[in-house]
Amino acid sequence: MSPRAALDDVIDSVGVVVACLIGGVATVAAALVALGLPAQSFADDAPVAPVVQPRPDVLVVALDLRDPVRQAGVVRGGEVILARGLEVDIAREVARRLRVPRVQFIHVPAASRLPSATPRPWHLVIASLEPTGSSVTRADLSQPYIGNDQAVVLRRGLPPLRSLGDLRGKVVCAVRGSGGARALAVAVPRPGRPRLASSTTRLLELAQTGVCDASLVDADDVGRLVAGRGGMLGPITARVSLGGGSVVAVGKDGPVSVAAVDRALSRMRADGTMHRITRTWLGIDPGRLRQLR
Repeated sequence: MSPRAALDDVIDSVGVVVACLIGGVATVAAALVALGLPAQSFADDAPVAPVVQPRPDVLVVALDLRDPVRQAGVVRGGEVILARGLEVDIAREVARRLRVPRVQFIHVPAASRLPSATPRPWHLVIASLEPTGSSVTRADLSQPYIGNDQAVVLRRGLPPLRSLGDLRGKVVCAVRGSGGARALAVAVPRPGRPRLASSTTRLLELAQTGVCDASLVDADDVGRLVAGRGGMLGPITARVSLGGGSVVAVGKDGPVSVAAVDRALSRMRADGTMHRITRTWLGIDPGRLRQLR
């Protein structure tokens, strides 16, 4: 073979090797694209850190000021100043546990429509909201911070209740159309002669006079309703659970997550903070009453 022919063979061999290498790179790139990865990714690339919303300097909480015990204050330019009440104290404590230094309260009427409203000028809504069957598109709902249970108010002379079965055959009363009436219908086993009163005042009169053996009253209201009537009524030590209760609406994609709010509420219950707040504003802690089963 001549020197010229030998050189041509070498050049042809190198060309084949280069072509194979190029083909191999193209195959790898195609495989990466098929897996949804960029063609120039490498196995030792550092992972991309998730985007973390910065903690706000101010926690904006929407109130609707419907109940002076739960939330009250003076409204000026849409902002609530001198805010006070059960839910106001809960909101401030949640903010402290989220390590947000300041809370701004704003007044928004018809707070029940806020979780689906837009625009959203708030981080949290705490306004006696209860979950409903309607769609909530712009907020996540926390666990209940206070339940909608019914406290059992006994007439004088009856021993404390140990179970729902102790109400069997008793005259159990409630206000017509109330949560107590619902509990009477679905939770109390075979009451003797259930009776529905026209108002809470009338219900307490029936309990005081002994017409009713037991009366079902909203647990978060019972402390205020029986204040000063201790000698005319029996002990208030039990409740009938209906499930559910008031929840915090947490704006989606905001700087505060519903999981963080749930953790704060759980810790408040565990360390006695929720007990102290509810006793201060309601006169009784509904969560400490025995749940009848």
